[in-house]
Amino acid sequence: MSDVLITTLGHILVPSSHTPFLRNRGKTEADTMEVEREHSEHHLPTMMEEDEAEAIRVAKEPSKIHRLDQSVVNRIAAGEVIQRPVSAVKELVENSLDAHSTSINVVVKDGGLKLIQVSDGGHGIRYEDLPILCERHTTSKLSNFEDLQSIKSMGFRGEALASMTYVGHVTATTITVGLLHGYRVSYRDGVMEHEPKAYAAVKGTQIMNA
Repeated sequence: MSDVLITTLGHILVPSSHTPFLRNRGKTEADTMEVEREHSEHHLPTMMEEDEAEAIRVAKEPSKIHRLDQSVVNRIAAGEVIQRPVSAVKELVENSLDAHSTSINVVVKDGGLKLIQVSDGGHGIRYEDLPILCERHTTSKLSNFEDLQSIKSMGFRGEALASMTYVGHVTATTITVGLLHGYRVSYRDGVMEHEPKAYAAVKGTQIMNA
C-alpha cells in the first residue's frame, strides 16, 4: 500500500515514503534557480553588448566639429560647378566664345565620361598665364568687384577649369598670334604638373578633359 499512488477525486494521494523524494526534488529546483540568479547578477557583458552601449552613448553626444581637408573642399566645390559632363562642355564652349573664336569643335566619348575635348580658333592663352590657368578664381574677365557692373563675358568666376582638374585630368594646348609654336601642359587638382612644352599647334586653344 505504501508503494502505490492512489488517485481519488482528481487528487493524487502520495504515500509518506515518497515525501523525502519530493522534498529533495523541491530543494534541487530551488538551488538551481538560485544559481541561475547569481549567475545573471555576475554576468559579464559581451563585446556586442559593449558596442551597442557605446553606440548609444555616442549618439547622445554632439558630433565634433572639424575642418575638412582642402582636397575634400575642392571636390565638393567642383561638384557644384561640374554637375554632369554636359556642364563641362558648356563651360568650355563659353570660354571659347569669350576668346572670340571663329570656330569651335567639340569631341566627346561615352557621353563625356571618358573624354571631353573642345578646340577653338580664339586668341589663345598667353604663355605666362599657363601656370595659374587651372587655379581656382583665376580669370581674365574681371579685376575687381565693380567690374561686375559692366561685364559682358559669359563666364567670369574662374572656377570651370579648376573644377575639371579635381574630377579628371586636364591637358591644354594653345598658341597665340605671332608665335612659331604653341605649348602643351597638363593639370591635376588645380596644379600644373610640368613646365609647358613646345608643341605644334594651330590657332587658338584645345582643352582635353579625360
